Amino acid sequence: MKIVDQRYLGSANRYSTEPCLLSILDLGHPAPACAATMAQLRERLAKVLPGLRRGRSLIGIVGDEVVPEEPDAPCEGLQLARLIQSVAIELHRLTGDEVMVGFVGGVPKMEGRYRLILPFRCGTVANAALTLSIALIDALLRDEPFDLEAGLAELRELAANGTPGPGPAPQPTMPIAA
Repeated sequence: MKIVDQRYLGSANRYSTEPCLLSILDLGHPAPACAATMAQLRERLAKVLPGLRRGRSLIGIVGDEVVPEEPDAPCEGLQLARLIQSVAIELHRLTGDEVMVGFVGGVPKMEGRYRLILPFRCGTVANAALTLSIALIDALLRDEPFDLEAGLAELRELAANGTPGPGPAPQPTMPIAA
């Protein structure tokens, strides 16, 4: 799992009336989570982030997928992308910024890639929250220990020192199919 492209979007954009961070998440091939793995991941997340709220997209759930009947059948990845965004929003919220909504959708003609939209007051904090979210989810998927408190401390320090605005410009690595 990795971010392959990011852009800060101003307040007048197709995803939000507020400034937001547009990120393209590549889950890898095949998508790393089946239904049984997702259930385990949610249990582990409930232990480390008990305040995690179930997020909804700004315009509803986009591209719902059918959860396979077999516990080890592969999932398409949208559930994992949504979970990564929900965790990023919760981590961002824990810095004192009330981010409530976002958007997750598949990138057309790019299997395993998802568009994540995170509204923000400080782009640096939004970017760091998403990076921390991916690291946390990756560690939990591998059932490895993760120092969330240290990550949250760094995130809170960024938020305390940050000023509203987009922060440093992310470096695009591929074109985004809008």
